[in-house]
Amino acid sequence: MRSVWLALALLLVSAVARAEGPGDLVAKLTPGASADAAKTLEDAKFPVDQLGAELDLLANVGAPAKIAETLSAVQKASGPKYWSESFDLVAGLVALPAADADAYRALLGTACIVHALAREGSEDAVSRMILVAADHGGMLRFEVSRRLRALGDAAVAPLILAREDKRVRGFAWSTLDAMQKKIPGDAVQAKSDDTLCAILGAYGRTKDMDALGAVASFVSSERDPVRDAARKAVLAYGEVARPKLAETYANVMSAPPPADWDAARIAHAIFDAYDKQRTAEVDALVDDGIAKSAADDDAAAVADFDKALARMPFHPRRALMAPAYARRGEALESSDRAAARAALQKSLELDPAGIRAGEARAELAVMDGQDLEARGIEDRAPYERALAFDPGNVAARAALDRIDARARDRQSRARKWTWAALCAAAFVVVLVLFARIPRRRRREREQEDQKIRR
Repeated sequence: MRSVWLALALLLVSAVARAEGPGDLVAKLTPGASADAAKTLEDAKFPVDQLGAELDLLANVGAPAKIAETLSAVQKASGPKYWSESFDLVAGLVALPAADADAYRALLGTACIVHALAREGSEDAVSRMILVAADHGGMLRFEVSRRLRALGDAAVAPLILAREDKRVRGFAWSTLDAMQKKIPGDAVQAKSDDTLCAILGAYGRTKDMDALGAVASFVSSERDPVRDAARKAVLAYGEVARPKLAETYANVMSAPPPADWDAARIAHAIFDAYDKQRTAEVDALVDDGIAKSAADDDAAAVADFDKALARMPFHPRRALMAPAYARRGEALESSDRAAARAALQKSLELDPAGIRAGEARAELAVMDGQDLEARGIEDRAPYERALAFDPGNVAARAALDRIDARARDRQSRARKWTWAALCAAAFVVVLVLFARIPRRRRREREQEDQKIRR
């Protein structure tokens, strides 16, 4: 058995050794016969640093004049389509029947890797893709820009960071302008929270003073990830942000910050003030809900709690809301079972080990049993589970008694039918026996008569 595993391991090692890397695939790119290698390179999932290393090599391959000539041949063959957003440079190069070998390999290999990086889409991948704009005298700037525009918001943070690199600073600014993301107020208009967090982080890392106001506007966001990212970005500005933070502090606190406070201390004071403002309304809703719950107005209490949890799902007093949801669920069982289930499950989410948790689980189990009965399935398990959670659950006990009574009734009927069948069988046997007696006597008399005649 060990020899089998050793053989498999050797096969795996040899397969890995034979696996083609980016350089192997680039070497196969030749005019008129590169479709398969280009497709593999374009679709393969190589590490970003491995692809970047190959791009560094390709940046020094091919004479600039030959590269320009090859690109011109693609443009001529493609016509106006070359400048469209949907144009595929890889396909255009693959379709060329002839070209300078080195220039062709450099252009097609770079285009394939740019596509692979764009498909990968991470910040590192996009950042490495941006650097291609400086290769080959900038002849691939339009291709890189086209791929960045196709990525949309995901390209904004890497482009903001690329403005710090003198090799691609102008390209990054012009691409952001073309995407209408040059102004910080426009750049932060991202649909995805993850993308917005990346953009805020990029502004913090570059300490873009023009963007500080836009970044600071999110430090009181209702969305936890965005709020955290904005605060980290503000703190990343360091002391250069102190004048702006001091101004914000004065507006929030109606007084300037102490002169000996640094930027970080001012920022944290602002964050604390915003947190108090942000939670004031939620705390008021929770207070009202608790008061209504104490007054047995669970419907109104749950309505207040719903509003509070929508804004702060992990409110510190969320466990105090659980009893109201549990009672509300029990009250809705007869009128709205879906709402009842939702309320009971919410109570368990809020306080899984609370004083009403067992009752809530029992009610859910009872409803499971009742739903099965409604479908014609009689099952003791849900009701027994309910009694395990809450031994005093009346509905579960009644259901089990009902199931037991039905079982006894079925057994009684079964016994009656069994006795009836036995009696009928006995009667038939008696009839058969008594019917055979006269026939036997006739045969005996006939036999005696025959003997007398003889």
